[in-house]
Amino acid sequence: MIIASVDPTSQSYAVGEVAGTLAVAVVAIVLLWRLTGSWRSPSTPAGADPAQTLREERKRRLLIIGVTVLIAVAAGLKAAASYNPEPRASETEANGPSTGPASGDDGGAGGSAPRRVVLPDGFAEFRQLSGEAAQRAEDEVLGGRKLPEGARTGYYDMDGDETVDLFVLVRSTEWDPKMVEDKAAKSISQEFRNFFAGAKARDVTPFDAGRYGGGLSCGLAAGVDGDQAICAWSDATTFGAVRLLTESHLAGAAQTTLTLRNAAMH
Repeated sequence: MIIASVDPTSQSYAVGEVAGTLAVAVVAIVLLWRLTGSWRSPSTPAGADPAQTLREERKRRLLIIGVTVLIAVAAGLKAAASYNPEPRASETEANGPSTGPASGDDGGAGGSAPRRVVLPDGFAEFRQLSGEAAQRAEDEVLGGRKLPEGARTGYYDMDGDETVDLFVLVRSTEWDPKMVEDKAAKSISQEFRNFFAGAKARDVTPFDAGRYGGGLSCGLAAGVDGDQAICAWSDATTFGAVRLLTESHLAGAAQTTLTLRNAAMH
């Protein structure tokens, strides 16, 4: 998808915006000087005072110089304002405090120690499937598709019937070297754009990411029995994708994802 390959939050995109603004200013200044060339160099009429003509020429030149300076200053201010790249995902604060705890989140700071990701055996009303039940769930969710290299998955049941109600896929720089490159090359916004575009999700909405910072967004995608909520979280070292097969309420899905993320981070 061409749109997904363009990152308007990247440093290169911001540099391009700056270069475009300055290029327009340069063109305007060049045209200004070329189009006013004859006007800036008036001829001396017969019998007129050459000194008066020289004074007029200097006045006009100073006027054009003033306009040039104004164009340059305006372009510089606009270029400076347009340079606002989003940090790469690796530059975000993965362990910082939340800007405001969501419901069910204790809102405490994560500290400065490196974080590990371990999918819990259970959280809230969900319990992780294992053995044959987990294999059946994987076959159902993936449908023969291969998992991304370095990804770890969990399949969770919430009503005790050993069928999957929630699927989570996590990648971490802790065990996935390619994630180090990805986090250094993409912003969290770009990660989310690529993920939700690939999932064909709509109504994608950001939510509070909780005490571990980064970003959290959820959207809706078509499922076998109707809409299903899809969420993703991202920070400097992890990316988690969650699909809730029986949930279509985005706020509820975001809270479930946040609870899972909090339980998985150590």
